[in-house]
Amino acid sequence: MKLSVAILLLLSMPLAAGPTRIVPDEFLFGASVYPELQTREEWNRMLDVFQKARFKAVRVSESSWGNLETAPGRYNFGWLRQFLDDLDKRGMKAVLGTSSYIAPQWLSARNPDMLVELSPGEKLHPMGRKAACLNHPQYRQALRRYLLALGGEFKNHPAVIGWQLDNEIEFLVGRPCYNSACERAWKDWLKKTYRTPEEFNRRLRLVSWGMEVDSLDEVPQPRAVFEMPQAGRSGLPALSLAHLHFQRDATLEFFAEQTKALREAGVKHWITTDWNTMWQALADDPRARESLDVAGLNFYQPSSDEPDFWTTLGWHLDMHRSAHGLGAFLVTETRVGVAGDTVMWDPFPTKEQFRMWMLQPAAYGAFGLMYWTGNRWHGGHWPHWGGVLDWTGAPEPDFHWLVELGEFFDKWSGPLLRYPVKTAAAVITDFDQRAALMAYPHVPSSRHVLPQAFDALHRLGIGVDSISVEDASKPDRLGRYTLVVIPAATALDHTGLMRALEAYVRNGGNVVVSPFTAYQSSDGIFRNDGFGANLAGITGAVARTARRMGTSRDTGRTNQQVDWLGGTSPVGIDGYCEYLKVDPDVEVIGRFRSTEPVLDSQPAATRKRLGKGAAVKLAFWPNDDSIVRLFRQLAPATGGLLAGPCPAGFQAVPRSDGSLFVINTTPRAGVVQFVRGVSERISGRKMSGAVELKPYEVLWVE
Repeated sequence: MKLSVAILLLLSMPLAAGPTRIVPDEFLFGASVYPELQTREEWNRMLDVFQKARFKAVRVSESSWGNLETAPGRYNFGWLRQFLDDLDKRGMKAVLGTSSYIAPQWLSARNPDMLVELSPGEKLHPMGRKAACLNHPQYRQALRRYLLALGGEFKNHPAVIGWQLDNEIEFLVGRPCYNSACERAWKDWLKKTYRTPEEFNRRLRLVSWGMEVDSLDEVPQPRAVFEMPQAGRSGLPALSLAHLHFQRDATLEFFAEQTKALREAGVKHWITTDWNTMWQALADDPRARESLDVAGLNFYQPSSDEPDFWTTLGWHLDMHRSAHGLGAFLVTETRVGVAGDTVMWDPFPTKEQFRMWMLQPAAYGAFGLMYWTGNRWHGGHWPHWGGVLDWTGAPEPDFHWLVELGEFFDKWSGPLLRYPVKTAAAVITDFDQRAALMAYPHVPSSRHVLPQAFDALHRLGIGVDSISVEDASKPDRLGRYTLVVIPAATALDHTGLMRALEAYVRNGGNVVVSPFTAYQSSDGIFRNDGFGANLAGITGAVARTARRMGTSRDTGRTNQQVDWLGGTSPVGIDGYCEYLKVDPDVEVIGRFRSTEPVLDSQPAATRKRLGKGAAVKLAFWPNDDSIVRLFRQLAPATGGLLAGPCPAGFQAVPRSDGSLFVINTTPRAGVVQFVRGVSERISGRKMSGAVELKPYEVLWVE
């Protein structure tokens, strides 16, 4: 039997039952560790230090395949078992890694045909991370054998609570591999997805430029093409989008095969991976839930003032918390001390910054937080700056910060884990929508709409779930929310979602539809009945066309304006404006004000009342706080303790016990206004009215 057939048969079999419980009884504060670099005496001294900081868990064996399988079928599990035994004696827990991102040298160096090829014939170095092609059958065979042995060895160890697949795999998405195994996998995927050349030609409209193919075997993976170097333009975007879907599917099948091997070996713990804060995030793809039980997330905070980082991180925290419907997620890596590899990347944080960095993910629903790293890599490829321990193996000078955090998580573990984020709004996004905008960036700033929509809700103290199109299409799934926002969902063509949205609005829900929504099919083909025509049943408006009108940053241009919400707002996102065709029964709540006659007085925002609810269609995206004001009007009862929006750079996260985290991510003081007197849980301080938060200050009020 060919391996590819065997893999398909294997993946078609149901997975063994996973864990019955994921969220633990105590907050999992800890770090990644590499005991293979230490003697047993050294790692026990390290664990002594960890206990002083009240660490509860570690990640281990995340990069250790070559140290655990020293030759084909020859295993050296003794050191890891000893380490886990020593953990167990202390009541500490471990998340074991599969190490699948870094193959042993006896496998990759001795089998150069399995190495990733960045371009045809250009192979990665076999000693590098992610050097092996994940579609290569020999690599998959070796990994499966290893996981069956690893899972069988540690499935019943009392210190083990979970498993992590691979490491930061999303960095591969968007980077083609031209290894012959990937070339074959691509052709197989094309045939599975499009079935015939005729369907492929039709769905991608390859009659353009006379590019129709006679065989799917003729279709290569994306490579360099001769294109004009315009900002944001990508060559062959339809093919690039198809390839992003291929890489998503290949990655999730790779994970499903790993999970299958672990379950077959008898592993019953929860399984995760460490995702990243990337645009091409896979965590919220519904198929990720077939192999993973909970989302893990890696992120490294900058100590410089970078507002976009915190806006981006906010939506990722929401998205990873929402991905599995648990209302919880795990921080698998975050920064401790300085950041860097052979070079320190940026300045050491202040204590106030560091405290904010650590409390923010807990506020958003993390049930654990682990540093990278505990002990340092002294050599090899990556001498590592940063960690819990210094170069001598002693605690770093700022270790007392960790002790204070450990005391905090010990004291507040119960409320943090028992009372999840209270959500009243949902933002519809998923890999398909973001991949389409990645392949077709309509203007340079078109990606800003999504994070800014989340940020507006955070400033209002409205808890927000991220929800995929597939999940939003399920009956009654949207009914729990007061407000649903659809920001830049450019490939919104799921017919079930339209029915779900109409039912949601008729039952009293409010929907906001931004520009760039419902422009294309999932294959990237632009609609020829108008942008958002499939949403016209709830919005009563269709975008016939759109223009980038420009802003004051463009020579000879001024900012376009919109009169709405009792004021005037500048148009953001590069001056992007849609031209709406509006039904007679639809209320125009905003109009463009422009020196350009073709735009002046055109509808910029509309509202259609339907049943008990309403849908607002925006033909622009504002470059001020008016989107915050709009959301507050549509969800007036969800702000909780806040009397008004927080300043820019602040994030407020409500919890289901009625408490509220307010987080200042900036180096500037700012004022928030409370509707009544509140008590700050951590310090016990009483406050009311206008309260100033110092730079990087975090309040937890009730």
